[in-house]
Amino acid sequence: MDKDKKAEMDKKWTAIAAKAVTDEDFKKKLVVTPIDLMLENGLTLPEGTEMRVGAYKVQSIPIPSNASDKTKEEVKWWMWRLASIREFGREKPEKTVGHMGMSAQEADDDDSGLDV
Repeated sequence: MDKDKKAEMDKKWTAIAAKAVTDEDFKKKLVVTPIDLMLENGLTLPEGTEMRVGAYKVQSIPIPSNASDKTKEEVKWWMWRLASIREFGREKPEKTVGHMGMSAQEADDDDSGLDV
């Protein structure tokens, strides 16, 4: 991928990620419709590709069979960011102590000496 193109994409991605960390509503929208929101914030899909919505309404960008190396690199860039966004949407799982559930934060703060 062209160095300048990558730098431009990275700059736009950094702004999107920063906003997701500081704006809960933006983060929720980003998790649900990541490609739509990324496009609204200045990114463009790689040439010759299109967004697909698959199972569970997951947005993706399939690599066309005739894609150039440049397009493949751009799709890989997008896929890495989409994987990161999925992580934004995951909550810390609950840990269980005995028969009682507690949040991960509660378990982290717990000083009872029990391993959870």
